[in-house]
Amino acid sequence: MSNESPSKPKKKKKWGNRPPLHKRQYIVNKPLQYRFMGLLFAVWFANSVFFTIVLYLIFEGNINRFYDLVPKEGLYPLLTIPALLLSAVAFVSVFGIIVIGIMSLFVSNQIAGPLHRAKMSMNRMISGDWAFNLQFRETDFLIDYPPVFNAMLDDLRRRATSDIEDLKAIESASSDDEVVALARRMRENKEALIGIGAEDGGSSGKEPEAVPAAVH
Repeated sequence: MSNESPSKPKKKKKWGNRPPLHKRQYIVNKPLQYRFMGLLFAVWFANSVFFTIVLYLIFEGNINRFYDLVPKEGLYPLLTIPALLLSAVAFVSVFGIIVIGIMSLFVSNQIAGPLHRAKMSMNRMISGDWAFNLQFRETDFLIDYPPVFNAMLDDLRRRATSDIEDLKAIESASSDDEVVALARRMRENKEALIGIGAEDGGSSGKEPEAVPAAVH
């Protein structure tokens, strides 16, 4: 009997091939992400100022009455009411900038990243390359977009493959050299669209390249 112990299965990396947090690219679409972050900052600031003023109006009388009802010699409030109001607004604003800044950066990346990848994929199609599939990260928004986009690509590839077979038949059946040459050029153009080259031997069975959301 062999004394070799069975090999343990390798553990999958939690983040796959994604780079560490400090090396990821979070800003991929500056106009969109900065506008989104600015909107959140504006909402937070307006909300902070509004509720600070409301609380000031509610508690101002109670705070003043406290100092009147409980007088102590040499005891003075550290902050006046206006100073307390300004301090509260400043604290809430700074806290909001930190929290909203971090949150909006991550959330906007989940929106801008997929949009950036979709734009790159469309440019790739325009350049004449259909041999790929669009993929987003599982945590991205718009996660239902890639199946629709890939279904469109599959349909285009199927049509191109059907055209290639028809052009091959024309090449084989025609005795006119000009017709054969034209059909060959058209077939080669169609094959280039779906990723078939001379090294593939004219085979139309090549699997499309899976293009992940490389923007991290």
